[in-house]
Amino acid sequence: MQPSPRTSAVSSWRKREGAQDQTTGDHFLHVFIEDGSPVAQLGCGGALLLTAAAEQNIDKDRWMNITVRKFFSCFAGFIVSIRYGEPSLTSPSPSLFSFHRYNLPVGKRGGSCMIEIVADNGPARRLQEYVSRPAPEGIFGPIFLGDVSPHLESPDRPAAGSRRFVGCIGKLWVNSNDSDLMGDAVRGRNIKNCDPPVCQHLPCRNGGTCISDAENWFCECPPLYTGRLCQFSACELNPCSHGATCIPKSPLEAVCLCPYGRQGLLCEEPIGITRARFSGGDRFGYTSFAAHSSLPSFTFFYEFRLQFTLANNSTAVRDNLVLFAGHKGQGNDGDDYLVLGVRSGRVVHRFNLGSGVATMVSDQLDLRVNIHSVTFGRAGRTGWLKVDGQRNRTRSSPGPLRGLKDFKLLFVGGYSEYTPELLPLGSRFRQGFQGCIFDVKFSTRREGAPQPLGHPSFGRNVGQCGVDPCNHVRCRHGGTCVDSGSSVYCQCPLGWKGALCSETVSVCDGEHSPPPLCAQGSTCIPLPNGYTCRCPLGTAGIYCDKAVTISDPFFSGSLSSWMSFRPVRMRHTTGLQLQFQPLSPHGILVYVAQRLSASAGDFICLSLASGFVLLRFNLGDGVHTLRSAGRVDTLGRSWHTVRAGRVGHRGFLSLDDKEVNESGTGGMSTLDVATEIFVGGVSTLSLVSVDATEGEPVGFTGGLREVIVNGREFELTESSALSGANVGDWDGTACGFKVCQNGGSCAPTGTDAFTCTCPPLWTGSVCNQSVPCVNNVCSRGSSCIPSNVTSYRCICPLGWGGRYCDSEVTTDTLRFVGNSYVKYIDPRYDARNLRFVQVSFSFLTRSHDGLIMWAGKAEHQDDDYLAVGLESGRLKIAVNLGEKLSPPVTLANLTFCCGKWHNITLSLSSTVIQVFHNSERVLLQNLDPFERYVALNYGGRLYFAGFELNRKIAAVTSGLFSDAFEGKLKNVYLCKDTKPLLFLRDTEGFNVFEDSEQ
Repeated sequence: MQPSPRTSAVSSWRKREGAQDQTTGDHFLHVFIEDGSPVAQLGCGGALLLTAAAEQNIDKDRWMNITVRKFFSCFAGFIVSIRYGEPSLTSPSPSLFSFHRYNLPVGKRGGSCMIEIVADNGPARRLQEYVSRPAPEGIFGPIFLGDVSPHLESPDRPAAGSRRFVGCIGKLWVNSNDSDLMGDAVRGRNIKNCDPPVCQHLPCRNGGTCISDAENWFCECPPLYTGRLCQFSACELNPCSHGATCIPKSPLEAVCLCPYGRQGLLCEEPIGITRARFSGGDRFGYTSFAAHSSLPSFTFFYEFRLQFTLANNSTAVRDNLVLFAGHKGQGNDGDDYLVLGVRSGRVVHRFNLGSGVATMVSDQLDLRVNIHSVTFGRAGRTGWLKVDGQRNRTRSSPGPLRGLKDFKLLFVGGYSEYTPELLPLGSRFRQGFQGCIFDVKFSTRREGAPQPLGHPSFGRNVGQCGVDPCNHVRCRHGGTCVDSGSSVYCQCPLGWKGALCSETVSVCDGEHSPPPLCAQGSTCIPLPNGYTCRCPLGTAGIYCDKAVTISDPFFSGSLSSWMSFRPVRMRHTTGLQLQFQPLSPHGILVYVAQRLSASAGDFICLSLASGFVLLRFNLGDGVHTLRSAGRVDTLGRSWHTVRAGRVGHRGFLSLDDKEVNESGTGGMSTLDVATEIFVGGVSTLSLVSVDATEGEPVGFTGGLREVIVNGREFELTESSALSGANVGDWDGTACGFKVCQNGGSCAPTGTDAFTCTCPPLWTGSVCNQSVPCVNNVCSRGSSCIPSNVTSYRCICPLGWGGRYCDSEVTTDTLRFVGNSYVKYIDPRYDARNLRFVQVSFSFLTRSHDGLIMWAGKAEHQDDDYLAVGLESGRLKIAVNLGEKLSPPVTLANLTFCCGKWHNITLSLSSTVIQVFHNSERVLLQNLDPFERYVALNYGGRLYFAGFELNRKIAAVTSGLFSDAFEGKLKNVYLCKDTKPLLFLRDTEGFNVFEDSEQ
């Protein structure tokens, strides 16, 4: 069940009856989820209300422990363990538990009122205020979980329904006492068991996660493991091609389940399908199926006509699915589906419009008939079924509903889920269809002419009717060829192994004769005719025994090449820039996801599809897709530049400066990803999200010479990547795109050396030394910058000046010249009250635009900050306390320009910002009346006029400011300090001059 996006209550304490005090107001504790984070709210009496939010975000389908401690002079607290997104407390009908009241220790003479919240052993968020009056004595309670009883709502608080929690609560401790959630509850309603008994016994192996709803379960496996219980582990050696599903047959051997249109042992052979043949389920638990998308609506009417032949007269007519479309209900919403199957020798047509099942069953099939014909359909609540020459069967569904919801996919022959328990209850058939299904036609209007179902979007294990792929496979030594539609493998007798049962032991076993020749560190992968070696980065060759230096990487889709790099924060915005030269029209360029799984959660993927550049991303509410305006050259004649990404929920894509922008409406705006950033491919292609690519996922074939993610450029070498496999060098030389710096040109000298020809102002082996600076005499750690071919200047650290930075200068007044900056580390940061931050300074500007001050870590786009600068001569203030909830503010009525001193004070108290100009208040604004975040965690860092010399202001500030400040700054005060900041003691800075004018 999807969770409510805002203010879903986890638990609520409220003092009632004798504990109500009309003079001090309400005393209560309220814990809820807001914008994905746990929040605790404590009423201390009167108008005093403390609100603290945990730093961690809640992930769906994962347990999180939340600890809340509160004080009214004496201690009281609770711990609750919740999981967000699994239905135990359900909505829209309110779900709640209530528990007995309990005594709260209180002070007699007033004292501290404090709230503290901790999520999953993360950092504690604490707020504390002094209360002059004592908390009234009395009983505290009752405790409500999930919702508050409507008749207990007070008129000045929001309705209970606005705080309904949707998810699971597993444990509850109050004042260190473990509560029995069911046994201690005095009343409640609409509560379901969160996990079925299977998940409570933790059946999944090898780190697998048991996922369930109220009825069913399955194991979500970590990378390199598969099987219903995550018990198989051979697919890290995945030999399967074209995105086939890899299933381990033994510790070192795998079976490839082929996607639609492919067949063979490794799924490398194309197959033309005119009459689809389905094999039912295989020994690994997967059914063959074909899935169709982009279908018209079946809401009020549908009719299907099809023909089928049976593979046999026993298992093929036992319990087999023919056709299915639908989804399971959630909460009070019922199941919606239509299904056709064969059970106990009869054809069954069922549908459910959300209020009950209608079932039509044919007579026994005449198994002497080779081809069976079926017509079935529905108009409103009435359905029908006609099989062969039998009489027409009709039934009506119960309840008032008359329409089906729209479905994204229609499955023929089987289902994509691993187990039928994941289908709606009435639509479950234990096996997929065994036989051929063909001539499928449908109509969605009573008078409409039937139209062919068309080519499926994707599928698995579907063969051509009348074609036996085992005719092309010769299993040796008594091995049996197993036909699973288009997928085949040999079932070997005891003592034999190998793809064709031709080896007594695996060709990759060390005891095999001859032993595998893969070099140490590489991976041996068995193939039908021998083996192949998967080479780690820095090696190449048939046996990975040749060292290779990568300067511009070359990827091969047929070898499943890939590289991976450390994650980069991209929650609010994602910017990708690549230069590439493709040799194939398909392939993944960049991929990162919430998890490596076919159901990957959030992801963003840049790929090639039929020569077009494709950007796809999912923020949790559906897939966004952008396609380039033109195709790329796949003949290796030119390098292409692509810039792509997203700002919030709006995507952008530019191929060779031809832009495509998304014109979407609102929706989720954050991307939550956790995997490594994959370049050129993915370590296991079958674990790529099914929505990330157009068609089956394949690796990129071609060269890459530049990859930049959110301003961070990856060094595309074997030593800088986290991991990778089967990556070569684009041209086989040591010359790379940026080996020679500052515009130098590279010429290879042999296979592993090069020389750089440098432009006039540069010298050195890689053109990284300026000619004028070779013998510079800049001192005190200053930087040398060339002025022209023969001269240079020194950029001095803070406190030093002169031509060679050898003269001490004062820093009472700082003069910035446009490429200057000061970085101040606040030594008193740990003692500051982060709910109240004040900065005062005097400035004189020489330009209309520029960043004056940035209080914040300035490391990641999610970091808190308080910033002030100039934009078109007007003061611009930007604040982020978390989630970038408030837009920047520009003072339109004041113009600041050149040659005049201005005194500015910025005061941030919780979410209220005040700005004073020359002691006159010019801004008073509450940036977030809901007070979702109230503290400025600036990390003790303040930047003035800009950032470090190698950092661009526009990139660091996410476009809030573009230019550095030019002008003067003095009298900088922080918070309530009585003395101005002393910049020399704790300060880093460059190119800052002393004031030469008064």
